[in-house]
Amino acid sequence: MQNQELSEVYTYGPNPLLARSYLLFRKDHNGENAPIGDYTVLDEQEDLALAEKKLMNIIMQLNGENDLLELGNQTHSRLLFHCKPKEPDDPKQMIVFFSYTGQGVSKENAILTLEGFEDE
Repeated sequence: MQNQELSEVYTYGPNPLLARSYLLFRKDHNGENAPIGDYTVLDEQEDLALAEKKLMNIIMQLNGENDLLELGNQTHSRLLFHCKPKEPDDPKQMIVFFSYTGQGVSKENAILTLEGFEDE
């Protein structure tokens, strides 16, 4: 367990300023958590426990883990995403997530905004 904690560079926590939103953090060279972005749930009908599991999968991938939580049986939909084009002088990357149930058009689900990944 201690090795796992040392390898966990990325983490998250609730955003105190915005409902249905989480802040993402990366440990800096001093071991302090520095904010690197946010994840905001746009679909007001989505259960926050499910939204948090989706975010947990993102954090697990950022930490290099491959054994992600299986969520298909809970969502009954496909999760699609689109990386918005980034302006050369803008340090932020926005990724919009959509859910698609197989009927009609996909629906915006969440927005992930990340900053400071130029060196990776």
